[in-house]
Amino acid sequence: LQHYFIQSNLSGCKSYPSNNMRTLTQYQRPKPRTGAAGRRRGSRPGSVKRPDYPHPKGLEICFHGHFTEGSTDGEACADPFTTELKIYLEMKGFPHKIHLVDPENPDKAKTLPEWFRRNNWDGVLPMAKYDKEQYKLGSAEIMMALEKKFRVPLMVGGGPGAGRFRGRSVKNLTLSLLKSVRPYDDTNPDWTDLLREFKQLNEYVVGCHGKEGDYLKTKKFSLWDIRMIPALYNLLTIANYFKKGFVFPDDQCPQLRSYLNHAFEDPLFIKFRPSIKQLVRYYEPKLNVRVVLPEDEA
Repeated sequence: LQHYFIQSNLSGCKSYPSNNMRTLTQYQRPKPRTGAAGRRRGSRPGSVKRPDYPHPKGLEICFHGHFTEGSTDGEACADPFTTELKIYLEMKGFPHKIHLVDPENPDKAKTLPEWFRRNNWDGVLPMAKYDKEQYKLGSAEIMMALEKKFRVPLMVGGGPGAGRFRGRSVKNLTLSLLKSVRPYDDTNPDWTDLLREFKQLNEYVVGCHGKEGDYLKTKKFSLWDIRMIPALYNLLTIANYFKKGFVFPDDQCPQLRSYLNHAFEDPLFIKFRPSIKQLVRYYEPKLNVRVVLPEDEA
């Protein structure tokens, strides 16, 4: 009976070219495991795979640009999103190609890359393309995606509590304050909102003094610095031309004033900060105001 079961089991098996049992592995190779069982030890769901190359391949950036009439060479606009992304790419050392996009110039739209017109219907700027088919819209998303994938050199996020400030509120308050026609006192809600923002920023600078990411100590920009300094520079600079009564509250925010004085004189920021002419050209249509610059600044 035992001999019968052995013969019946063998009759249903496949025949192999050799009696060597090692040859079974090439016919009965186990299927790869999927899910949690097949996941590599130490990895977790949602983790980003680190590439084996130091920088994004084929990185191209579309910036908001301006072309003067009759010229073929344009210049980037003075919006803080462009400035912060330029500083970030310089600090990371990523080689990249720049395209200037002028929404008000339809003739220049014909020269835009095909990937921009195909993947950016809303015209969000800046926009990045890298690693063949990777597209990111907006400076914050671009920096976050690149920093998550390419960690060298490592950028410090900021001091404790940096997550409360994303630069967005200061950028929005800039236009609200400049459009306001009320005096700079407690009766102006735009001014009180901005003053509250200044005080919170001053508390943050005091709180991160001596901590990692404090520019006053390290003299090196963190991601928080890159996001905030261009917006604050635009606000304080352009308010002197559009709002003659604007005065920074030095008595209420002394640490923030000292921080900005050092940051505005940093060689890296000086390299990419917009000129007065660029700032005026950028804000004039937004505020519907015409400003005549002195000859030495025009």
